[in-house]
Amino acid sequence: MEKKPLLEVKNLKTYFYTEDGIVKAVDGVDFEVYPGETLGIVGESGSGKSVTSLSIMRLLDPNGEIIEGSQIIFEGKNLLELSDDEMRKIRGNDIAMIFQEPMVALNPVFTIGEQIMEAILLHQDVSKTEARKMAIEMLQKVGIPEPEKRIDEYPHELSGGMRQRAMIAMALSCRPKLLIADEPTTALDVTIQAQILELMKELQKEYGMAIILITHDVGVIAENADRVVVMYGGMVMETANVRELFKEMRHPYTWGLLNSLPRLDIEQERLYNIPGIVPDPLHFPPGCRFNTRCEFADEKCRKEIPPLYEVNKEHFSRCFYYQKVEEAQKLKKAGESA
Repeated sequence: MEKKPLLEVKNLKTYFYTEDGIVKAVDGVDFEVYPGETLGIVGESGSGKSVTSLSIMRLLDPNGEIIEGSQIIFEGKNLLELSDDEMRKIRGNDIAMIFQEPMVALNPVFTIGEQIMEAILLHQDVSKTEARKMAIEMLQKVGIPEPEKRIDEYPHELSGGMRQRAMIAMALSCRPKLLIADEPTTALDVTIQAQILELMKELQKEYGMAIILITHDVGVIAENADRVVVMYGGMVMETANVRELFKEMRHPYTWGLLNSLPRLDIEQERLYNIPGIVPDPLHFPPGCRFNTRCEFADEKCRKEIPPLYEVNKEHFSRCFYYQKVEEAQKLKKAGESA
């Protein structure tokens, strides 16, 4: 029996209306998330990753709009057709989110306990005493020492790693079916980063929840994701099973991201960097959005936006010349082994 997706994002377009023009932050994104899996969304800053997650949660700024024709289907319901009250029942309960910067996301005038208890009291029929007990249990579960004491502390009294753990406790307090983690290890040192990611894995196994892991770090994706969506310029450039993507990437942008990682198996004088910068979303180049930075681009790439080509059943690439990428990879590997 074929497994049904928990979440389906179809033709998602999220635009922002500014004095300078329309910012097409997300422009036709499609992907699915299945129960219990981790889907990684990777790309440079400005690729549309965070806006995609905020669109799923329907937490856009007032000047943002999800364009007609977009669909965000969660357990068979299109979230874009729900009323604000119906969406509030889902947000924080069935779908929860760890925001990018805990010092900004946590309210500085309320204690950690008050903020966790608010989510519990909103979605569960329990007393304040029971909610406090549940909050202490969650703080203990995410590895915060002396949770009975920490529950009455304010965000500024906690370290960065502790604040991030408190954010995870808040997000998981109602045992969601889907957790969206937007850059959950930003501004943390590598040791704490590893601890946070390991904690998320353990809690995912315990609760059986699905995770959307958003990051610019391809190494984090390699260690933690089952499938990957590579975003650039508000579009999906490539999507595949994580093992296949790292072994048989078919888009020049994916290739650039992976080659930017430091490697121990070969001698490197300096790290590779993708030439140029992410384009201004107000003024995307015509044709493929990566064409101004791509070594394979030709006139066709500069005039037409390529569709997502099917490389195989679960692997798609938005590139006219993904065969060229494959040939270039083989030549590069041959050169490295020579």
